[in-house]
Amino acid sequence: MDEQFYERVYARVAEIPSGRVCTYGKIAELAGYAGASREVGIAMSRVQNGMNLPCHRVVNRKGTLAPDYAFGGREQQRVLLEQEGVGFLQDGSIDMKKYQWPDEQPPGGQLAFDM
Repeated sequence: MDEQFYERVYARVAEIPSGRVCTYGKIAELAGYAGASREVGIAMSRVQNGMNLPCHRVVNRKGTLAPDYAFGGREQQRVLLEQEGVGFLQDGSIDMKKYQWPDEQPPGGQLAFDM
């Protein structure tokens, strides 16, 4: 992927509000690269500390946390999300119906923000 891909992905990740999560696939779609969820994962692994991006808010489509090597481990990612008010189900996954951003489709069929 080129530099524009990373810039667009990072711009979308920066938009994820506190207390919400977004999937790798949705970030790819919002950045204009539908189907590039794995590449978004790679982009997340390349984020430098000084970028101050909320990468901990990016999860897989099932609401499970990142691999142990990211964010200081799953427990650290969970702590960060819980501090923001994100709730987890009994199986340890995030309640995606409640916390996923952006809301899938409001009445009228348009997403709640401009692309």
